[in-house]
Amino acid sequence: MTLPKLFRLLVTLGAFALLILAIKPFTDHGSLEDSYPGKPIKIIVPFKPGGGSDRIARVLDNFTKEEFGSSFIFVYKPGGGGHLGLRFLANSKPDGYMLATYNTPDLVLGHMTGIASYEIDDLVVLGQIAFDANVFAASHDSPFSDMKDFLDEARERPGKLRLGISQPKGGNHLATLAMIDDQGVDLSVVIFSGGTELASAVLGKQVDAGIGGLAPFLGSMEQTKFLAISGDKRLQKIPEITTMIEQGIPMNSGTGRVMLAPAGLEEFQLDRLKRGLKNIFDNEDFKTDLRKIGNEPSWLDGDQVSEYLNAFQIKAQLILEKTGLN
Repeated sequence: MTLPKLFRLLVTLGAFALLILAIKPFTDHGSLEDSYPGKPIKIIVPFKPGGGSDRIARVLDNFTKEEFGSSFIFVYKPGGGGHLGLRFLANSKPDGYMLATYNTPDLVLGHMTGIASYEIDDLVVLGQIAFDANVFAASHDSPFSDMKDFLDEARERPGKLRLGISQPKGGNHLATLAMIDDQGVDLSVVIFSGGTELASAVLGKQVDAGIGGLAPFLGSMEQTKFLAISGDKRLQKIPEITTMIEQGIPMNSGTGRVMLAPAGLEEFQLDRLKRGLKNIFDNEDFKTDLRKIGNEPSWLDGDQVSEYLNAFQIKAQLILEKTGLN
C-alpha cells in the first residue's frame, strides 16, 4: 500500500471512530430507557412496620416483580408523622431508585402546620392507588348505636365522652375537629400517633370511640362496634354501617394512599414509574388484595392529586386558624 493510500485509510478509520464515540451516549441512553429500572427500587415507608402504609406497600410489592422485574427493597424511616421519611426522600439522589409511600392530605398539612422540613416541590406524586374513608369505632359492648347517638350523648354530658383521633395534625385530625365544631359538642379529644395505637385504645376502652382507618380493626372485628363511615360511600367490608352523611352529619373525609418520587428524575423514568403503577392498579387481583386488607382501590394521577391538594389547602387553612393548630 502506498503512503498516500495508508494515510487516507487512517483518516477514514479515525473519522469512523470519532463518529462511534459521538453517537455512543445516545445509544447508551436509549438502552437505559429500554431496560429501566433494571435493578431493585427502594421504597421508603415513613412509619413503623405493620401499619397501614406498610400493608399497602406490601400488597403493591406482590406485583412489582412482574411489572418492573424485581421486588421493592423496603426502608423504614418512622418519625414526625411520616415527614422524617419524606425529608429523606426529598434529599435523596434523583436516580429513579428511591420512592416512598405516603398519605394525602397529610402531604400538604406538614407544611401548613410547620412539621415538615422539606419543600413540597422537592417531591413528585406518581399516583394514588387507594382512598380510605375513616371509620368511627367503639368496643363491642359500647352503649352507642351510631355516631348520631354518640353525639347526642355528648350534648347531654359536655366534656365527658372521650374521642380518640389518629395522626396528630393530619387530615383525619382536622376533619374531626371541624365536625366537632360544626356539631357544637364538647368532647375530650385524645390524640394517638397512628391507627394501630388508636385501635388498641378503642378496644381497651381507653376512649369511648375513635376515628381512624378500618385496617387496624380487621383482626378484631368481633370486639369492635362500628358507629359510622366518615366518607360519602359505605365500605364493602362492612356494608351495613352507614355513613356520617346518612346519619345527618355533614362529614366526608379519608386518606389517599400515594406513591412519591424525588424531583429531578429523567422524564423516561417518571413515565415508566407512572405507567407501571397504573398497570398494577388496573390488575383486578391487586384491587382484590387491597380490599382484603381493608383498603379501597382508587386511582388518581399526579395532576389530579395536586388539584385535590390545592383545593384542600384553602379549606384546611380556615380550620387551622379556627382551631389554633397552625
